[in-house]
Amino acid sequence: MTSSSHRSSHRSSRRLRRQLTVAVATLGLAGVLSSCGFDYATNRPNEIANGGQNIEGEVHVMGARIVSPAEGTGTFIATLTTDAQADPATFESLTGERITAGEFQPIEIDTHGMVNLATDGGVPVTGEFAAGDAFTVTLGFTNGEELDVTAIVVAQCHEYEDVEPQASPTPTRAPRGGDDEAADEASAEPTGEPVDCEYPSAPPFGGGEH
Repeated sequence: MTSSSHRSSHRSSRRLRRQLTVAVATLGLAGVLSSCGFDYATNRPNEIANGGQNIEGEVHVMGARIVSPAEGTGTFIATLTTDAQADPATFESLTGERITAGEFQPIEIDTHGMVNLATDGGVPVTGEFAAGDAFTVTLGFTNGEELDVTAIVVAQCHEYEDVEPQASPTPTRAPRGGDDEAADEASAEPTGEPVDCEYPSAPPFGGGEH
């Protein structure tokens, strides 16, 4: 065999090895992706951690939560945004089968704007709920739009400790079609047991009897 033929054979052998390596790596990656899947919970928004959301219209509601210091009372919070081409929107009402909302000042969201009720002041609510619950509430806007969103009830602990309703809210009112008694309920002091913010402690290692 001539030297040129030997070099050509050597190059062909190296090319074949590279092609085999690429093929094996591709098959391995495909196996990993197929085992992980593309529609598992790890690839979708975590509704429990982040709160419910509704991003279908020009007004978007994200991270909807009710921060509860005790069973039956809490503060509704969420992040409200509008599209870049949308008109400003004003959030004016909050209703739901399991809650009664207290009076709050309407909240305007500018075009392509954002309001975070966790820091700007949320809506006081009372009702039949406790930390860990999740249910639908409806946000009403002055333009007539109503958005349904799942509100996750979280304990007013740790990162939620400083959440407060709007400062110095005006007297509470009943929801549309309601009465003064419902408004009084919305402003009542909590009657449930305060939530326990202590993390459970582990038993001492090796201290138990066998």
